[in-house]
Amino acid sequence: MNEYDIVIVGAGPGGSTAAKEAAEKGLKTIFFERGRKPGEKNSSGCGLGPRMWRDFDVMKEIGPEVCPSIREGRAARNYFVNEEGEVTGYIMTTPTASVTYEPAKSWITLNCYRSDFDPWLSQYAVDAGAELKTSTLVTGLIREDGKVVGVIDEKGEKYRGFVIGADGAVSMVAQQAGLRKRWKQEEVTIVPQYDFECSPSKIDDIMGDEALAVWWSAVFPAAYQVFFNGGFHIGLGNWMTWWDKNPMYYLNRVISLKYFKRLVRILDAKPREFQAHLLPWQGKPYNTHTDNVILVGDAGGFPCPLEAEGIYPAMITARAAIETAADALSEGDTSKEFLMLYDKKWKATSVGEEFTAGPELASIWRALPFSPHKTMSWFIPMFMEIIGGIIDWSEPHAVRIRQIARRLKTYLPQAVPFIMKEVIPLLTTVLGEDKMELLTDPEKLLTEMPEIQEALTKAFMDAPEEE
Repeated sequence: MNEYDIVIVGAGPGGSTAAKEAAEKGLKTIFFERGRKPGEKNSSGCGLGPRMWRDFDVMKEIGPEVCPSIREGRAARNYFVNEEGEVTGYIMTTPTASVTYEPAKSWITLNCYRSDFDPWLSQYAVDAGAELKTSTLVTGLIREDGKVVGVIDEKGEKYRGFVIGADGAVSMVAQQAGLRKRWKQEEVTIVPQYDFECSPSKIDDIMGDEALAVWWSAVFPAAYQVFFNGGFHIGLGNWMTWWDKNPMYYLNRVISLKYFKRLVRILDAKPREFQAHLLPWQGKPYNTHTDNVILVGDAGGFPCPLEAEGIYPAMITARAAIETAADALSEGDTSKEFLMLYDKKWKATSVGEEFTAGPELASIWRALPFSPHKTMSWFIPMFMEIIGGIIDWSEPHAVRIRQIARRLKTYLPQAVPFIMKEVIPLLTTVLGEDKMELLTDPEKLLTEMPEIQEALTKAFMDAPEEE
């Protein structure tokens, strides 16, 4: 049997980060990739968020020379599609004044294909001393006295060591370690998408600094469009409990939109691949470890509870897993009880902070853009009435305001229950009950935030007197 300190199943961002961190600690490490190289079997591109540059020095080394598909994007476009399947409006967003650090002040995401990103990242693990074994499918776990002690590959080769499961949503490690049989239908989404090829210069000339787009819709679940250097994805997803038709029916509704077809035409984009994958999406991770085993990234259910960002949580949890494994090996105790340290470590990170409101974030997202017929059918016209109604020359603005107010009143029967059921619990969790009281108690609000009273007083003092 081959002996290692750390045995990692998977060479995606989580597996490669774990391998790099382990090797840098002097631990004898091996990580496995079923493809001929990391990223070969992955069916997607990805958006890399600014937090990765803040928390991982290695990200400062990435660029088009090592990752040709990478594209920086400062702007995100939001399209709004009504029940008739028409784009009734769109708005553009860029980093706001409250953003606290670079590069988050400069761009939203850097987008690239995983077939570029994964092999680039894995090389840092190899350079640190980890052994990468490609074209190898790990098929099972090895047990002694009822406990996992290593893994076995499809050729029967055995590898002993502390096991890190970085093998994605359909995790063999999680299943054979007894952490779960499979995800529950309400915990996992299916995500189909088309990949288009188009000229990098056309993307730059036509889309400018747009990184991505979200298609908010009353006829299909929220769709996403991500631009790379030389291509883009258009895809959507929803929890397995939602679908009343084949997912392809809804994806084809997106690409049939007149506005989308116009975009394809002016970009001269050509479809080149259909892709689909499963994505765990839940309010809180659970069953993340057992004796001598830790799960990271998608295998552990760590994608962001709001928009399911996966790369950053995979890398952060990989770091926490190796810190925990190193402590466990040093102490000679890899029991489930000792490995509770892993949960303490990841909960102390920004990923843990994300999950403090995880159930509420997941719930409001499920109830809003992923409930097109029930919620978006009234939310989109209400939102567009608020945003677009006032920018209108059909009547005097005072008249338009009254018209808009009357129209908004018709949405209250749907909006008020939604706010009470979804928005208030989220605000209460994020702000705390004491801060929520301020929103309903003006006197207490002025006491707690005297700057508001000072501003109001100054406004009245400076106001000109009527003649």
